[in-house]
Amino acid sequence: MIRMDVSRTLLASADPLAKILDLAEDAIISIDASYRIVLFNQGAEKIFGYSRDEILGEPLNVLVPVRFLEAHGHHIQEFTESPTASRAMGERREIFGRRKGNIEFPAEASISKARLDEGWLFTVILRDVTARKIADESIRASLREKGVLLKEIHHRVKNNLQVVSSLLGLQSRTIEDLLTRKKFQESQNRVHSMALIHESLYQSDNLSEIDIPAYIDQLAAHLLRSYGAGPAHVKISSAIGDVRLPIDTAVPCGLIINELVSNSLKYAFPDGRRGRIRIEMREDEHQRIRLEVSDNGIGLPENVDFLSTRSLGFRLVHTLADQLGATIETESKGGARIALTFQAGVQR
Repeated sequence: MIRMDVSRTLLASADPLAKILDLAEDAIISIDASYRIVLFNQGAEKIFGYSRDEILGEPLNVLVPVRFLEAHGHHIQEFTESPTASRAMGERREIFGRRKGNIEFPAEASISKARLDEGWLFTVILRDVTARKIADESIRASLREKGVLLKEIHHRVKNNLQVVSSLLGLQSRTIEDLLTRKKFQESQNRVHSMALIHESLYQSDNLSEIDIPAYIDQLAAHLLRSYGAGPAHVKISSAIGDVRLPIDTAVPCGLIINELVSNSLKYAFPDGRRGRIRIEMREDEHQRIRLEVSDNGIGLPENVDFLSTRSLGFRLVHTLADQLGATIETESKGGARIALTFQAGVQR
């Protein structure tokens, strides 16, 4: 059996290593083969509230919460029989210590063992993590509050945009000129495309990125309804990779898709002809996004330069492409195809 005066002799030694051991902030506790405490440094005195004279010779169970005694005993026994010389405690659950006065506290600990002539010597190094747990919970609570606040902000922005959209709709009903009424409708759709982004963020668990596939599906369905194009007339399909964009990139992308799909719905299928529109978006290994909108309609007019046209929709696409730092490709064979390539998350 390891004698209790070993602790006093070791910790009172003039050896610098012994001083370091005794003055360590963490609790360093050694127990013998019968699980009685034979070493208790100053860190352990501060953490547990017992003096060295009070605790030496007492069973280690004095420092373990009653509800964990059985599990703790199994852990020590299993560790004794294992070939492992040291391990972290609490790998599968949190561990707790018990201060003087039967006060529990959360802890981190590791245990090691050494075979001496007198038998096994087990040493536990334990750290009180109460302050860290409180700080972590405070941070989590703060993040939860900020998450709720951000969701509320997105919800209110969405509602405000819907109010603007409704006002535009009400105003358009008082306008007799068909061309002017269509301009109001186009503005409504642009506002709606932005409102959908804020609605997506409000419903998402990730407040920093937009779920682009779901967003595009909603936007396409809205545009079909807005232009009165039923699925028997025009079908919109999409092929969207696993793309998630921050809001400052998603907004211009949404507006670009809105303009290009709207343009196809307005001009690509005259005289009630049937057709299809396809939206594709993918990210490559260099974090470049390629957005492509194509249709199988009549194609772009031959005398129209996409980059210099006075059409508000195309000018808006060009302005938003500049904002994203995107290059634009156009093609008008068997329909129209407009593709933009830009770096993910980059805005100018």
